[in-house]
Parts: sequence; structure tokens; C-alpha cells
Amino acid sequence: MISCTRVQWKACIAMTVSAALALLATALPAHAQAYPSRSITILVGYSAGGQADALARTIGKQLGETYKISVVIENKTGANGMIAAQAAARAEPDGYTILLVTDAMLTIDPHLASSNRFDLASAMEPVVNVAWSPMLLAAANNVPANSVAELVTVGKSQQLSFGSPGSATPHRLAGEMLQKAGGFTMTNIPYKGTSGSVNDLLGGQIPLLFGAPTLLEPLATAGKIKLLGVTSGQRYPLLPTVPAISETFPGFKIISYIGFMLPKKTPAEVIAALNKEVNAILATDAMRAWLDKQGMIAVGGTKDDFIRQVESDYKSRGELVRALGITGE
Repeated sequence: MISCTRVQWKACIAMTVSAALALLATALPAHAQAYPSRSITILVGYSAGGQADALARTIGKQLGETYKISVVIENKTGANGMIAAQAAARAEPDGYTILLVTDAMLTIDPHLASSNRFDLASAMEPVVNVAWSPMLLAAANNVPANSVAELVTVGKSQQLSFGSPGSATPHRLAGEMLQKAGGFTMTNIPYKGTSGSVNDLLGGQIPLLFGAPTLLEPLATAGKIKLLGVTSGQRYPLLPTVPAISETFPGFKIISYIGFMLPKKTPAEVIAALNKEVNAILATDAMRAWLDKQGMIAVGGTKDDFIRQVESDYKSRGELVRALGITGE
């Protein structure tokens, strides 16, 4: 307690007020202080060096420079990203632990019959959809088809197969959607990753492959494979000469996207602050040029925009997963 004499009362009152303000500041919750005021961690459920990891590091670097703090990327691999998701859900809801999420984690995994799954949507709060990319439908050069329509004709006369980086992936769903739309059948050949499937496509061991533009476009340019279509609803801006599959089958669309989430109960003002800053980063020419090189296109927008995208895909993909009886790998 501060004791004041009559002579010192002005100075004493000032000291008392300062002490009270200092005490109040220490009593304020962390989120009431300027955000962020310390290091941020971004949890990534995929290996270092991949597309998701590269995006997290690029955005993280920009956040660090803007906020003048350190941003740490922590890779917690396993269970299709769910190890990282569970770790993020257990973190303090203060904005200092960010989860990088993919569309598969939000719209496919929740429907899989596996004991290791948990309800990501109820444990985490959407922040922003960062970027999207389509898949390309590539064919080996020995496949007697140069378009989606011609492929359907081939598929009705002989058994085809297609490669994907796993059974419970958007790539697998794209293949299932195509054969349903075309009225023919294909067998999915799941690989652990993409390198093996690309090698087999080049060698003619598999006739078809759904894969990332950055992997397949250079091979097509070199004349080693053929590109029959792209899975985005319209032509992909980065490869405008490749027809959209929707030009043959109206309404066909399946894309992959990457976003950020925070633990449930994170204060709304923290979510809004992070959303605003990521949108600002995505609007820069440098970031858009970087995304182009990765075969991705900036999304941005509001938290509600992200929620609407996820809700739409959650419903349609869930129906397909259940119809096919896809289970966890």
C-alpha cells in the first residue's frame, strides 16, 4: 500500500494511478493485449518440402515480417494430417497455435470409418481459405484418347485404371466422379504419395492419373504424357489450353484447397486480425507470383466464405465416400 502525506499528495496520487494501471495490465487476458505479442506456431500435418509445408512457410515468413515476431513451422505428420489437428485442438485458444488444414482433412476424413478420426470442425475455428488448385487428368501416350469424350468411349470398350495418392483422397474421388458421369468403370490404383504413380504413368504401367499441375504439366510439355482435362469447374487460368472436364460433363468440379484454423473459443477479434493479415498477404503481387509457380491460386475472403466452401464439399464428398464404402487407410 502507498502511504501519502499532505505535502506529497499530487506525486503520490500519480504513483498510485500508475501502480493500479500496471496491476490492471497484468490482470488482462492475453487476447486483450495487442495480437500477436509473441511467437506463433503453425502446425502442419505433412512432411517438410511438400506443397502444404511450402505454403505454411511462405505465409509464416510474411506474417513474421509484418508482426515482427518469429513464426515457427512444426511438422507433425501422420494419420492424413490428423496428428497435427489433434495437437492444435489441445492448444490454448489464444491465436498462437495455427493449424494448416486441407480440404481432405475437412471434407473426406470425417466420413471415414476409422477409430483414429475426430470431429475437426467442432474442435477448430475456420479462419481463412488460403489457396486452391485443381487436379489434371493425365493419360499415358499409349492410351488411344486425346480428350475426355474419347476416353469415355475407350472406357466403355476396355477396363481402365487410374492412379491416385491414396484411396481417401480428392484424386480418388475425381476418378470415381468421372466414371459415374461417363457411364463406364475404372479401377483405382492407390499409391503412397505421387512419385510412384507418375513413374508408372510414364512407363505405361497405368493408363491414367489424377495429379497436381506442377507435376504433370512439365511432363506433358515434354511430350511424355497427355493432358485430357482439368477438374476445376472452368478452365484453369494457369493452363488455359487444357479443357475443363465440365465442358464434357457440366457441373463436374473437384478442387483441392489449403486453409488456416484456430482452436475453438479463440476470441473473434484474434480470428478477424489473422484473417485480415492473411488476406493482405494474398493480395500482394509477390505472393500471387509465388502461388502461380506452385500451381495454386489465391482464395482469401472471409471466415464465412471458408465455412460455405467446406459445408458444400462436406455434403457432396460424404455421399460419395459412403456410396463407395471408402475406409481409412
